[in-house]
Amino acid sequence: MTTPVFLLVLIAAITHAAWNFAARKADGNLVAVWLGLWLGCAFVLPGVVGILVYRGFPVTVPAQALICIFATGLIHAAYFRLLAAGYEHGEISLVYPIARGSGIALTAILATVFFKEEFALFGSIGVCLVSAGIISLSVAAERKANRVKAITLALSIGATIVAYSLVDKVGVGYTNPVVYVWFMFLISAICLTPSVVRRYRGTLGQIGRQYFGYAMVIGVGSIATYLMILFAFTMGRVGHIVAVREFAVALGALAGIIFLKESFTIPKAMAIITIVVGIICIKVS
Repeated sequence: MTTPVFLLVLIAAITHAAWNFAARKADGNLVAVWLGLWLGCAFVLPGVVGILVYRGFPVTVPAQALICIFATGLIHAAYFRLLAAGYEHGEISLVYPIARGSGIALTAILATVFFKEEFALFGSIGVCLVSAGIISLSVAAERKANRVKAITLALSIGATIVAYSLVDKVGVGYTNPVVYVWFMFLISAICLTPSVVRRYRGTLGQIGRQYFGYAMVIGVGSIATYLMILFAFTMGRVGHIVAVREFAVALGALAGIIFLKESFTIPKAMAIITIVVGIICIKVS
């Protein structure tokens, strides 16, 4: 992996950990996540308008790009809905590692099948180490009464991550990443609107004001993160990129320990070290 791509993905990992921490601080409230999607759309809208004006009208979008945009929008709607539920029922040190780690190896395997990506020895070792470290981190997490539900939700989130990673690797090859991610967030926000309005009828405004700060971090952080990942997809291997971005899991675990007062144990420390070593292996591959 080249240094520019590596640094871009590491920065994306930091912003990803930050907005997931905000989502957990908001107790996984669906309104905060939904409002964040709309704020993310507003944040990127000037860039989208600028690109469209620069290209001139009418703008033609390849059919392949439209298919990928609608597919990833629906998948991301499910992802954000499951993420909110996961943080509602489980700690970040349990949900986050399982959700992010469960799809790494599968994404790498599918990338070799669909995109003919080849993995060097160190790259393969790195992917395995990152996956093992993340799974170990989830095992080392605190156990609560609703652990089974939290793990089930986390695994479901992981499945959506595999799906949208592969779709977006294809889609970003047909259109500008800024335009792509804006439509993706817009479709996700629209899809979540009916369930949000139905569930929070009468209290939507009050809850929105209560969680507005968290929603801003979730929206701007998530869309900025994914923009960086989409640009990275145009320059590197999806299997490596998905693995390196999971450095966010180590950062999320540290944030849980430092700010949420979750326990710090030797198994957690070893899991974090394993993730870091795996990322180093990917970088040198």
